[in-house]
Amino acid sequence: MSGPFMSVATRPRRRGRRALVVGAVVVAVLVALAAAVGLVALLERDNLTRGTTIGGVGVGGLTEDEARTAVSEAAARRVTRPITLRGPTGTAATTGAELRAEPKLHEALEAAEDGGTAKRVLARLGLGDGPDVPLSFRLAPVPAARLANRLDQRFGDPPRDATVVVGTESLRVVEARSGTSVDRVALRRGLRTLPSSLRLDVVSARPVVSTAEAESAAATIERLLDGTRRVRAGDAVATLTPTRLRTLVRTQREEGALGVTLDPKGLAASLRVRLGDLERPPRDATFAASGARARVVRSQFGQELAVERIARSLTHNLDSTIHRAWFSRTEPEFTTADAEALDIRERVSEFTTYYACCQPRVTNIQRAAELLDGTVLLPRTGFSLNEALGKRTEANGFVSAPQIYRGRLEDAVGGGISQIATTLYNAAFFAGLKLVAHQAHQFYISRYPMGREATVSWGGPELIFRNDWPAALLIKLTATDSSITVSMFSRKLGRRVKTTTGEPYAPIAPRTITVSNPSLPPGATSTVQDAGESGFTVQYTREVFRGAERIKDEHYTVRYDAQNAIVEIGPPRRARPPAAEPPEESPPAEEPPADEAQPPGG
Repeated sequence: MSGPFMSVATRPRRRGRRALVVGAVVVAVLVALAAAVGLVALLERDNLTRGTTIGGVGVGGLTEDEARTAVSEAAARRVTRPITLRGPTGTAATTGAELRAEPKLHEALEAAEDGGTAKRVLARLGLGDGPDVPLSFRLAPVPAARLANRLDQRFGDPPRDATVVVGTESLRVVEARSGTSVDRVALRRGLRTLPSSLRLDVVSARPVVSTAEAESAAATIERLLDGTRRVRAGDAVATLTPTRLRTLVRTQREEGALGVTLDPKGLAASLRVRLGDLERPPRDATFAASGARARVVRSQFGQELAVERIARSLTHNLDSTIHRAWFSRTEPEFTTADAEALDIRERVSEFTTYYACCQPRVTNIQRAAELLDGTVLLPRTGFSLNEALGKRTEANGFVSAPQIYRGRLEDAVGGGISQIATTLYNAAFFAGLKLVAHQAHQFYISRYPMGREATVSWGGPELIFRNDWPAALLIKLTATDSSITVSMFSRKLGRRVKTTTGEPYAPIAPRTITVSNPSLPPGATSTVQDAGESGFTVQYTREVFRGAERIKDEHYTVRYDAQNAIVEIGPPRRARPPAAEPPEESPPAEEPPADEAQPPGG
């Protein structure tokens, strides 16, 4: 009895152990698969799924940056590839370059990354491939529209819009006509991938402007031309006759209809004959200086005829023969608020130089002062005298006057501008501005401070300085018959300038230079330039302070040449030949002896 009882009891235990073993194996397999999945996911986490293509380019296993580079290179080649466009009666061609096509790389890469880890693992295990993503291109609207127009001309029969022809005495409506055109929606859709070939669809096309719209516009024009129209502003009246209106009338598509309007330029010209005096240009804000203070002269709005508004009144209020002259306000470019924001308040420097009255150079000085007066330098902006004045020409108001050129005084258009340069230089010097470029005269000129002066000429030398203070700067110039004054206004901001000038040294005496002039008579001389000031060297300094802080410490050395005398000499005189002496008399010939006498005859 004990044997059978024992065998029944052991069978369930064996089945339980077998189930445990199977379960353990399954768990182990699942753990191994999970580990494999994790390992694959770890290995593939930064790469695209194996087998992925974008626009036909294999990018599986590549990083996003590597894929972007590969697809970009392929896209660049595709943009230049010809695209054959097959129409019903032949072919045409274009390229992605003509359409200014740009690849949509970001969208393509996002599509390639869809699917996540599961797809990567399956692809790694050979159980699937990554996606095949088409590469689309973004087409520029204007080139695409031009291509469609070209294809319409090649394969379609464009519709004709209805129009109104305004003759000298009558109106005529040209009726609309339907036609055919390339299906533009299908064309753009088909070109998005820049295929090598695309078949075109030609569809029926309706005109934009119907005959009914043109007839309605013609009726409006007839009413507009049925009498004289007047545009009034107070007592001033501009008259528009039907004949004049015929030349001005135009039609244009607006709000789903063919609208009637008037040519704005022609209408403005007609209105200004009587109403132009009521227009005024805007006036910019300026600055006025009085003593050591500067103030803002307020800007003013301008007004001009609101031509488009008047045209709408004429073409829409057809029952009225008298219309109001509307005006619009025009804004100044430099407003009162703009000027006040610059915070220009007080004089920060001033310098004056003097000259003899009534010489041609005074005309040039006064013209330059007129051009430069009121110049405003914003913080951190520079000033070039040559750029501000432009080339000195007679057309720009300059005259011929003496200037130094290669060691001598010569007449040139714009002579005397160096006095403006010297005065500006000293005003900038004492305003503590940054001195970028300047050059002293070749000779010392006694009306200027020794060393601390500047010359200028078109093409160089230059006078350039820079407003390196955190406040705008106003430059005012006043030129009289005998002096030029440059005043600079800003905010002081604690600015202070100290300068010293040393004694001249290393003198150079003038000498006489002779120059050959073959046009002078032989042996003649002509003094072109008398000897002037001696040459010398001088040094000067500048210290610039902002409050107690010294922000510039500068030292300058200037060497002046002597003003030599210049004498021209003619060619040497030709030497006279010596006078001829009378010939000496020859002694009489001696007769030969008798025995040496020649026989007569033979």
